[in-house]
Amino acid sequence: MKKIVFLISILFITSGCSERPLSPVIEKEVTFYDSPERPRELSAGTEEAGLSSVLVDYCWNEDLAMCELEIINPAKSLEGLRTQVVERGDKIRFLFDASPELKAPLPAKETLYSFEGDAALEVTFNPDGTYTVPDEKGRHNFGYLAEYYGDIKGQAYYGFAVIVK
Repeated sequence: MKKIVFLISILFITSGCSERPLSPVIEKEVTFYDSPERPRELSAGTEEAGLSSVLVDYCWNEDLAMCELEIINPAKSLEGLRTQVVERGDKIRFLFDASPELKAPLPAKETLYSFEGDAALEVTFNPDGTYTVPDEKGRHNFGYLAEYYGDIKGQAYYGFAVIVK
């Protein structure tokens, strides 16, 4: 009797499995937003020296409202980087790596911030796209927000600092 129950159990268990064709694999198209693409490098410098900049944060999203990066003093992100000494009145120029093989777009809008403690103050670019170093001696931290509105949407936030002598 035990053998019959055992055989019936095996038949019952194995009859629940059936061979059916696997459903076709649907491949999802990989978009820019699915990739690990980082924003282009930001180069900043004066006529005399290059400045170290750091990518603090970035966001890519088809819904640009989802990319509201916080404008923070980048001092902590700049720890350990050499801070360039500049002269009062020097002009800082900003350039993005324009290599054509990069998939990341070039920004449509750029905003520069200086900091007094943690308070961010938007500063104005010169008509030629440069920024004139302040006259006040000491360390000055800056935040640089790049915004992208074209086929690829997002924001990138960079930080850099100078010491005015």
